[in-house]
Amino acid sequence: MNNSELRKILSAVKNERRGGAPHEAWVKQNRDILMMQVRNTTDLNARPVLGDYMRHFFSIFVPAESLAMCGRAIGIFALVIGTVFGGGLLSAQAYRDAAPGDMMYKMKLAVESTQMFLAPNDDYRTRLHTEFADRRLDEVAKLAEGPAERQKLVPGVLAAFDQEVAALQIGLDKLRADDPQDVAETAKLMERKMAVYEGILDKAGAALPAASQLAVARTRDLVDNATVAAMTAIVEKHLAGDLNAPRSVVDNKFEDRIQQAEDKLDTAAAKDGQSVAPKTSQAKAAIAEAKELVKEQQYQAALSKIVEVAKLTKEVEADAAASDAASDAKTDAAQPAPSAENRTEDLNINAPTPVPTISPAPADDAAGSGSR
Repeated sequence: MNNSELRKILSAVKNERRGGAPHEAWVKQNRDILMMQVRNTTDLNARPVLGDYMRHFFSIFVPAESLAMCGRAIGIFALVIGTVFGGGLLSAQAYRDAAPGDMMYKMKLAVESTQMFLAPNDDYRTRLHTEFADRRLDEVAKLAEGPAERQKLVPGVLAAFDQEVAALQIGLDKLRADDPQDVAETAKLMERKMAVYEGILDKAGAALPAASQLAVARTRDLVDNATVAAMTAIVEKHLAGDLNAPRSVVDNKFEDRIQQAEDKLDTAAAKDGQSVAPKTSQAKAAIAEAKELVKEQQYQAALSKIVEVAKLTKEVEADAAASDAASDAKTDAAQPAPSAENRTEDLNINAPTPVPTISPAPADDAAGSGSR
């Protein structure tokens, strides 16, 4: 092998692709395709502004997690300072006891929002949502027992309560997706809470005027949906073999819901059984089917039947309330107007009784009696 051949071999080895590197033609072709796709998905005229540069600069030295922790610390500090300078523990108690319409109520809601913002995890947020829902419903109960001016505030408070219940249901759905071990216990707690809420709503709704009944009905529907979601989670864990959701617990939950529906149907029938008889019969037939499905442990089908029972029960209650209101209106219209004589007697009865006047004795008599 001469020097010329050796140089050719060294040159070929030097220019040979290393490590399976692609050919230059292939690289150029695919680079052009990639750049074309980038140009089609980006705005060529967009230019980063100063804010973008600053955010990128600070993100290098201060991560987002650190900023969030600093924000929580500053919020806690501001909350403590505001409480201390606002009257200490007495001020905090005033915030907690403030009712809708009071001057301190907005401060109470602001403190709750701060607590929710500073919540460290989802479990703590769930507890806060439960506590705030209890507060809102307690406020609704107090407003329902108050004067008409206070009762007008009920729909707004119910809207805030609806947000808390919706947040609780979202939290339960997230737990079901993550499938932790304690989802059954959480669902049982939520189902018991919703049962308490339904009782308070029924009592408050009976004392509220017709203008607030729509808001109460909407809230009851939301609570019913949350109850069904909790029962669904319990049934799912039972079918999966979870020891925290045995058959006895599942059966008790269904029995409670069925008994509640039967009590509502009996109350509606007591108001006007004839007007609600057709739908009452449908509801009772659905209840009988639900009982049979529970007995056969067909819990998924029983859940669907429970939803149907709840819908029919609400319709029966609405019909009974409408019939009761119409009956009251007819009674008021049938009462005769008071006659003129009765109105005169009423005026005489309500008129103040004249005070008799005592005339003084004559001066001579008074003097004579004094001398005697």
